[in-house]
Parts: sequence; C-alpha cells; structure tokens
Amino acid sequence: MAAKSQPRRRPRRIAHEEVGLQIAPMIDVVLLLLFFFMLSGKLTTSAKLKDIALPTASAVRVPENMGDRVIVNIDQQGNLFNGDLPVSEKQLGAYLRERFKNYPPLKLYVRADSTTPAKRIKLVMRLAAESGAVEVVFGVLQGGRS
Repeated sequence: MAAKSQPRRRPRRIAHEEVGLQIAPMIDVVLLLLFFFMLSGKLTTSAKLKDIALPTASAVRVPENMGDRVIVNIDQQGNLFNGDLPVSEKQLGAYLRERFKNYPPLKLYVRADSTTPAKRIKLVMRLAAESGAVEVVFGVLQGGRS
C-alpha cells in the first residue's frame, strides 16, 4: 500500500529586522560636545585678550599643561582682573580659596603688565600662597610669544 503523500509545506519566512546604526542620537551628542568645546575655548581665550604689555624674558619655559589654570591679569595701574572681570583684592582672595576648595589643585597664570608696580605682583603671590596654589606661572614674551 502506498503511503499517502502529504502536501509539501513551504518553509515560513521569518521577518528579521535589519540591524542598523542609529545616527540621529550620535549627531546630537557630537553637536553638544562641539558646542561645549567651542564655548570653553572662547572663555579661556577672552581672559587672555586683556590689553596687557607683557614683559620680555631671555629664557622661557612653558609648562606642559597650561589648561585648567586661573588667569589673573594685572594692568599698568595695578588693577586686578579675574580673567577679564575686574576684582578687588578681597574678591580675588575669596575666589581663589573657593576655587581651591572645590577644584584642587589650584594653578595660576599671572599676566602682569611690564610697568605694573612690584607690590601688586607680590600681593597676588601672597593671595595665591594663602589660597593653597601649587603652581604659579607668569606670562612673558620671547620672540613675540606669550
């Protein structure tokens, strides 16, 4: 006796979702990072744009890492600036202490005019020492660099 032949079944096709790279969230993250670095770079650059005639030096040694430093500018008259914002002696001291407390270590980049009275530079050095600064760098020119 012949066995009944069963109708041949077609194999079911299983729908597979294509695995793809989600590009929209990646673009969002890249743009946010781009904005962050553009803004933070501009803030640091604007603090150095204060019109100060830096003194010249025959030998200059630039630290490896100049980033993450508090920029203190001192003009010809001895006026103090935290970046490009004018501050008093008391305000600068309070800012440096708070900065050291919240984001140690405290490193300074002091840009003093070549005609600034020495007592004003000594004042900034005293404030830096009292605030716990671990490194103070002075801005000078050598061959047109600051």
